[in-house]
Amino acid sequence: MEFKDIFTQLRTLLSNTMGAEISFGQPTKVGDLHVIPVAKVAFGFGGGGGNSASARKKEAKETPEAENPAEPKEEKAKGNNFGGGGGGGAKTYPLGIYTLKGDSVKFHPVISIKEILAVMAFISVLLIRFRKINRKGK
Repeated sequence: MEFKDIFTQLRTLLSNTMGAEISFGQPTKVGDLHVIPVAKVAFGFGGGGGNSASARKKEAKETPEAENPAEPKEEKAKGNNFGGGGGGGAKTYPLGIYTLKGDSVKFHPVISIKEILAVMAFISVLLIRFRKINRKGK
């Protein structure tokens, strides 16, 4: 499979899955309340390839043709020594939910444990600094 074919398949896959559907979940109805989950989606892709032409030149210098006359020149030329690879990934970060009740729409953010711990650490550092300032003033 050539790189052109791989990129064509990748583009087709992404164009079919991209859009608002990827960030907004399916609405759910609970009584007279509609709930729509919202998430941030991040993608990353990479790849590369190359050949070992320099390795073939080095092998040709180390093993002269006279040492192995049984091997035809065409067989040596066929060895392309090409390699390639690639990868990708996706990650979803929940942001919150939209609630719709009648004509009212509200957004309720999701607060993670990391954010709670970060705020608690920040507040504790501030309290420690204020105590040091109060002690110096007395």
